Amino acid sequence: MRATITATPTETRVLVQDGTGDRMLARLPSLSAAAHPRALPALLESLALWCGTTIPTVLFVDDRSDWQQSGLSDALGFGIETLFFTIEVVPLAPRRQRRARRLTGLGSFAGERSVHRRAG
Repeated sequence: MRATITATPTETRVLVQDGTGDRMLARLPSLSAAAHPRALPALLESLALWCGTTIPTVLFVDDRSDWQQSGLSDALGFGIETLFFTIEVVPLAPRRQRRARRLTGLGSFAGERSVHRRAG
């Protein structure tokens, strides 16, 4: 059993998997909106008790979110290790910007686009 948590300014996503596949998916409010500071650690502790094993967990964090108050890291920002779970904190890679939308239906403009890329 393993867990992956992604903390962003708008939501907290939780994925729990085992050898057979996905076991639990959750989309929760952001960590700053959590009703209790121990909500996330309590969730992981409950899973560990249910499964009878320590849950290795990766916490992907967005620097814009309030992830330090999740209860899953120490004062220096390193993941904590308990009897129930171990946390590895990983910075969330910035998303690539999407390409601009292109108009369609007028044929191929590949030549014009390649000239623009070379000039630009």
